[in-house]
Amino acid sequence: MRLQETGADAKPNMREDFLKKIGPAASILILVISALGIFLAFTVRFSPLERYESLHDTAYYMQNAETMAELHTELREFVFPVLPGITDSYVSPDGGCIVVHIDSANFTRTSTALIRDFDEALFEFVKS
Repeated sequence: MRLQETGADAKPNMREDFLKKIGPAASILILVISALGIFLAFTVRFSPLERYESLHDTAYYMQNAETMAELHTELREFVFPVLPGITDSYVSPDGGCIVVHIDSANFTRTSTALIRDFDEALFEFVKS
């Protein structure tokens, strides 16, 4: 009668048994899928605003201070909460753009996300 191996000796045997059962083709497939997953994790750019769609286009918001204030309200409600580092925002005194204050640690990431989904002419970014 043979005693079952326990502890550190049992794990290598279990791995070897598993690899023998699945075969070389399946082992290679597992490695390829793992490598692909790691590659995608580091290369795919996720936009936090992916599911957000603006109610109007840039021309509408650029009409006057009232429509710019409408955009600002929309952004404060739906967009700014999901973007990191926004410390303050307001419609500029002339009503021509929205001034967005972003902390220095998140400045590039947040401003890029906004520009990706909105026209750059709508914003003035201030590093705070």
